[in-house]
Amino acid sequence: MRQINKKNVLVAAIIVLLPLGITKAQDTLTVSLSKALEIAMSESPTIKVADKEIQRVDYSKKEKLSGLLPTINASGQYSRNLAKSKSVVSFGGTPTVLEFGVDNNYTAGLSASLPIIAPTLWATLKLSEYDMQLAVESSRSSKLSLINQVNKAYYAILLTQDSYDVFLKSYNNSFENANVISSKFKQGVVSEYEWIRADVQVRNAQSNLTSAESAVRLSKLQLKILMGLDMYTEIKVEGKLSDFESKMYSEVLNIDTAALKKNTDLVQFDIKSKQLDQTLEIQKSAWLPTLAASANYSYSMIGNDINPYSEYTKYPSSSVGLTLSIPIFQGGSKYFKYKQIKIQMDELQYQRQNLKRNIDLQAISFLENIKKSLKKIESNNEGLKQAEKALSISQKMYDVGMATYLDLNNAELAYINAGLSYNQSIYDYLSAKADLEKMLGKESK
Repeated sequence: MRQINKKNVLVAAIIVLLPLGITKAQDTLTVSLSKALEIAMSESPTIKVADKEIQRVDYSKKEKLSGLLPTINASGQYSRNLAKSKSVVSFGGTPTVLEFGVDNNYTAGLSASLPIIAPTLWATLKLSEYDMQLAVESSRSSKLSLINQVNKAYYAILLTQDSYDVFLKSYNNSFENANVISSKFKQGVVSEYEWIRADVQVRNAQSNLTSAESAVRLSKLQLKILMGLDMYTEIKVEGKLSDFESKMYSEVLNIDTAALKKNTDLVQFDIKSKQLDQTLEIQKSAWLPTLAASANYSYSMIGNDINPYSEYTKYPSSSVGLTLSIPIFQGGSKYFKYKQIKIQMDELQYQRQNLKRNIDLQAISFLENIKKSLKKIESNNEGLKQAEKALSISQKMYDVGMATYLDLNNAELAYINAGLSYNQSIYDYLSAKADLEKMLGKESK
């Protein structure tokens, strides 16, 4: 037993010290649920991407607003006649060849235009406002999803840590009993079979404990990824699942599953419906006339000398005007486009009805899971107390020879199952509540 114990201690030490050879020593970050959410909201790439998307849509809105401003363009042109135009005229019966034009031509100009009546542009500007609303709501949806994931990852760590505590207590009990049985076996009080069973029990408990340690590490990695932390940052998660038991019933009483107006899926759906309505208005505006003002100014110089400042003819020109465009017939394409949008609007209404029914069903399902978990918590809590009491009694009875090792082993197994079931029922409640809060659009305080 001493050799086995030394070997187990050595293996455990190697597992614990192995990461130290590839990572730098860092201060341990103590994390509560509120702290984890705070860090995730500021460091998570998901939130940063959502914020960038809002900025992009804002620039897109400003791009459309620029259509209301005048557009000004400058131009310049140079041309050289390699062969001038020629014409033949007759003077007194003698044909004479005349050349027309000059060798060099320089032209510079400015042009400006300003929309005065532009129904399609005005309707597009209204659509960009809905684009911004959708981007903001999409960002809120990303935050709600991240809050849900951080909550559940935090609860998962508490579950693995509490399960580890159950296995650790079981291991300690098995280890102490194995030491006692080993001494009795050497004294010839117990059989070799009983010592072998105790040894196997210790090995099984050690295996469970190692698996629980691995589960704790992996669950912490998941939380660190969601928080946007480096995976080698050491964190210590505060609390136990039992800490949430005292306020469960008051939380359930405050849940209002009818308050779905903040559900992000429904809100986004309503915004998309408004976008489609505005798209229909844009299509209608395509049948309306447009009016635009324009102004042009040009300055030209022509001459044969390569030097533009000597013996050149120079003259400016300018003009202003209005352009009225009245759509009359385009083959019916606008009408058919209008009918397509109308059909899309009808489809969207049916889709919203189906979405609303599914959300109502989810709300009922989450609430049923919460109620079921509460009943399980109450029953499993009482079962855990009974299992602890039974284990203590079995231990004392075994010590005085009134119970067999099999009785003690059964009591130990019952305690492990009771402890795991109790922790799992609390986790199920917290997980269902987190999903319900996400569906209701409730943001963490």
